[in-house]
Amino acid sequence: MLAFLKLIRLPNLFIIALTQYAMRWGIIYPILKWINAYLSQTAPQLAEQDLFKLQLSEWQFFLLSLSTVMIAAAGYIINDYFDEKIDRINKPVQLIIDKGIKRRVAMGAHMVINFLAITIGVSLAYSIGMWKLGLIYFVSASGLWYYSTTFKRQFLVGNILVAFLTGLVPLMVGLFEIPLLIRQYGTLIAQYNINFNIIFNFIAGFSFFAFITTLIREILKDVEDMEGDQAFGCNTLPIALGIGKTKKIIASLILICILVIAYDQYTLFRSHAFLSFGYLLVLIQIPFMLLLYKTMKAKESKEFTFPEKLSKLIMILGILYSCIIYVEF
Repeated sequence: MLAFLKLIRLPNLFIIALTQYAMRWGIIYPILKWINAYLSQTAPQLAEQDLFKLQLSEWQFFLLSLSTVMIAAAGYIINDYFDEKIDRINKPVQLIIDKGIKRRVAMGAHMVINFLAITIGVSLAYSIGMWKLGLIYFVSASGLWYYSTTFKRQFLVGNILVAFLTGLVPLMVGLFEIPLLIRQYGTLIAQYNINFNIIFNFIAGFSFFAFITTLIREILKDVEDMEGDQAFGCNTLPIALGIGKTKKIIASLILICILVIAYDQYTLFRSHAFLSFGYLLVLIQIPFMLLLYKTMKAKESKEFTFPEKLSKLIMILGILYSCIIYVEF
């Protein structure tokens, strides 16, 4: 059992679930409360009514999160399945396939978990009248399969694919919830000139953050794993361009993050959202600057372990920023 939990990366699955629940309760819920407060001021006759509410029930949202987590778990399994030989070089101590779990068991688990995840996701999408959203599960499962078999070994393609799928995790919450809100409250939206752009913009911001920090982390991991990847003919970014040029690409991505967040901080400061401003400065910007310094200083593959772990910490701190948004709204 312990080997299986390591295989599916249980801490990472927890982060995925945390991300989606953070979008639900840290972003959508407080903004809906804020819209209700606005309506109670502009339309006193509505003051006693709690109008805008989350549309997915707790059970439906649990199924959304569960199906997302299961797709990720199946992806981790199939990735380790096809990377078994490479991991014997890069991570011999952490190797699970063929040491803790047999290959046929891993493949069977991958197929069963994927099937259940797609079934749950498609059933949920159909039950709320948005069956097309079920296609996301097919695309995600297929993407992770081809990532493990092909794209991971290609120049940058695998990195972008994983980053895209990670960015999709918070976005899924908005894709399921916002259309239901529009469908339920269409009359009020038209009557009082309300839109949900602020919800979408916040979630899109978290999705972008998840995308770019994951891209940074994936490239850092490629530098760490150069020895094994090179032995099996992979054409990852550091193998194709060398560590020096790869560091410059990583630095450019970090600087993009720093500049985008700096713009957000400027807007927040002007809006007197000082708590958000301070959080982004201390727990996001400063760690990004440390990440930039450590990345540029590193010269050998083993020296990229700390930057890789720091990038994951920054991602988690980014998710927890939703708590600040909840407080400020």
